[in-house]
Amino acid sequence: MIEYEDYGTATWRYWQKIRNDAGARGSFQSRPPVPVRAHVMFERDGEVWLDGTATRLGFDGAIFVEIKDRRVQAIGAWLPPDDVWWEGKPVSSQLRSAPYT
Repeated sequence: MIEYEDYGTATWRYWQKIRNDAGARGSFQSRPPVPVRAHVMFERDGEVWLDGTATRLGFDGAIFVEIKDRRVQAIGAWLPPDDVWWEGKPVSSQLRSAPYT
C-alpha cells in the first residue's frame, strides 16, 4: 500500500458536512458564472470564507456555488444568499465576518 502525506485530491478522509447547505432544489441559470466568496460552515473546521463560482440560482433565492476545496464532497453547495458575497454586492449587517479578508 502506498501512503502519501498529502493526498492532493478529495477523499473521504477530508470530507466534512456543510452545516449551512440549503439542500438541492429547482433552479435556473440566467447569467454567466460569477466569482464569489462563500461563507461555509464546516462540521469540524467551523466558519470559513472560500472563493468559488456562483453558477445557478434557486427559485427561492438560494445560490449554487462551485467550491474547489477537498473538504467539500460534491462540486459545490446550495447556500443562502446572505452567505454569498460578490463584487458590487452591498455588505449586509447580517454577515458574520468580512468576506474579503
